[in-house]
Amino acid sequence: MIKLQNVTKVYPRKGIEPVVALNNLSLSIKPGSIHGIVGESGAGKSTLIRCLTALERPTSGHITVDGKDLTTLSEKELRNARRQIGMVFQGANLLDARTAGANVEYPLQIAGVPANIRKQRVAELFDLIGLKGRETSYPSQLSGGQRQRVGIARALADNPAVLLADEPTSALDMETTDQILELLRDVRDRLGVTVVVITHEMSVVRKICDSVTLLEAGQIVESAPITQAVAQPDSALSLKLIPLPEVDFSHLAGQAVIDVFFTAHPGEPAGSKVLGLASHLNADIAAGLFETVDTIQVSRLALTVPSSQATSTIAALRENGIYAKERVA
Repeated sequence: MIKLQNVTKVYPRKGIEPVVALNNLSLSIKPGSIHGIVGESGAGKSTLIRCLTALERPTSGHITVDGKDLTTLSEKELRNARRQIGMVFQGANLLDARTAGANVEYPLQIAGVPANIRKQRVAELFDLIGLKGRETSYPSQLSGGQRQRVGIARALADNPAVLLADEPTSALDMETTDQILELLRDVRDRLGVTVVVITHEMSVVRKICDSVTLLEAGQIVESAPITQAVAQPDSALSLKLIPLPEVDFSHLAGQAVIDVFFTAHPGEPAGSKVLGLASHLNADIAAGLFETVDTIQVSRLALTVPSSQATSTIAALRENGIYAKERVA
């Protein structure tokens, strides 16, 4: 559905070194999947979005969306191609002077769709997003979550093949975030649309994404299915998604901290096995993180033992097939 081939974007600067915002990116996103793109500020996420929507042309490389190479299209062809790409913004970006229904209808009006078809489409979409009957409400009369639902409906108005969601939940509370993520998953499942979520919130990626890409300084550090990413204890993506539990080393004089990582499927006794071994080895649990990603339970523990016992404890854990590594303060 989406394919990037050696995409580079350079911004020239007069008299100084140019800015390389994207550096030779290659990436494939499967049709009907939900793909997360994560990275710190300045990683290149915003530039990538602009290139995916053809608001920016890459300096070199090719971007194919729904079978069309956006880098080879004329301006007229690009306008038609953009209709296959819906965009969901962080703050919904609704027009305050228009009702919720009129906001959803607006892109169809611009496209010249007849009024009767527009009204029918708006009704369908408000049913889909769970706001049937609120078409005549103005944005100021809606909650933040409701406004974001309307923003999603507007992005879907023209039946796009791809939905780009830029930080779609960063302005929402936890409960509303979960509701919006469920809606995005439902949209994917019911309409078959390919969803790309750009976010800095790892909880969003863990809850909704099928696959994930980590950007850093305009380059892809790692890209993998979500279950594969979290199963690698030392990978950059895994440490982003399931970070090491925090430990206060100032209270651990003479103690070593051993990071333990394990995964399990529901019903597997991995957790009790590790805890039993820790008890047998006289290791204390200083901290722990437990997350469920898809059907995999992922756990990180920080164990403490006297420094003299660190090597033997790590060896005993590894002999039992458990990842263990001493952490350096």
